[in-house]
Amino acid sequence: MLPTEPRLVADVDVLRVGDLLRWGHPRIDLVGESVGLDRAVRWGLPTDLLDPSPYLRGGELVLTSGISIRDAASQRAFVRSVRRTRPAAIGYALGVVESAVPSALISAANAAGLAVLSVPPDVPFVEITRRIAHEQQRHDAEELARESVGAIFDMVRRGHASAVVLRERLIHVLGDVPGVWVLAARGRVLRRLDSALVGTTGGFSVAVVAATQPGPPTDDLLAGDVGWSGPVDPAALAGALREAIAAASLAARHGAPRGPRDLATWEGLIERLTPEQLAPFRDRLLAPLIEYDARHRTTLLETVERLCQRDGSVISTASDLFVHVNTVRKRVERIETLTGLSPLDTRGRAAFLVALVARGAGVS
Repeated sequence: MLPTEPRLVADVDVLRVGDLLRWGHPRIDLVGESVGLDRAVRWGLPTDLLDPSPYLRGGELVLTSGISIRDAASQRAFVRSVRRTRPAAIGYALGVVESAVPSALISAANAAGLAVLSVPPDVPFVEITRRIAHEQQRHDAEELARESVGAIFDMVRRGHASAVVLRERLIHVLGDVPGVWVLAARGRVLRRLDSALVGTTGGFSVAVVAATQPGPPTDDLLAGDVGWSGPVDPAALAGALREAIAAASLAARHGAPRGPRDLATWEGLIERLTPEQLAPFRDRLLAPLIEYDARHRTTLLETVERLCQRDGSVISTASDLFVHVNTVRKRVERIETLTGLSPLDTRGRAAFLVALVARGAGVS
């Protein structure tokens, strides 16, 4: 374990309704239930229309003064109109019509999974919309920076550039460290809480952090389904990038962190095979069986599946299929004739296992 590792959080890096409540200025308060706080906020839209849905595209903080929704029926109608567009939340200005957010509005919005926020009388809507726009600009700038770094990561990972191109950036962020770890997460953003060089590439967020001594990263460092590489010299970053991304793919499938040792497994091997590498197994080994079964109403594919599940045991497979062991042996002969491989042979069975994975993954 490392005593002084940087800490990273794996999370989607967008502005959310819950973030608005932590602003402090301008102050916005939650009323009603704590629902919909994880909804993304794209922008703010002030409106006094009873039905603003034609002007909504989703993700808006819909801000209203309540002028057009003075009774419970119109408040419920207002919620019905905006909910169809999947807004982020509803904000209600206090002191224009009511000194408190109407209970009918709160109940209808909460029932629709929408948070309701109260806006104090001294906070103009324009201040809120400007703050949201500012936050979005900041997020956009950070995303562009991550994409720029991620493009370099990708070139290094694929061998199109040397790790030397990252040396100055690494020194600037981490210092002149003797070793680094690479962490990766699929469909998330590894946000820096301490020193890390972060980039996004190919649907993965990748972070390079200092490794001050050997050993697996701590739980603090591995928040969520994150993959990580072994500690390497910064000059050997290409292999570490490949290792971390492969581990992240495995972690995403299992919903838990995965590292180098997990890659030296059957699951780790399969994860590294591309759709192009998997397709021939499905096409050359399973397709002939599927076609034969369809023409002759046989169950050769099911027999292969059972033999793979039973480690090639003819007796166990016969028992599972309620047939005689000789029937299984005859089917194996037919399978070998059609495919050139026998599921009773260890290597043949391994090939069939890969083919079944390709079929289950929907490889095209």
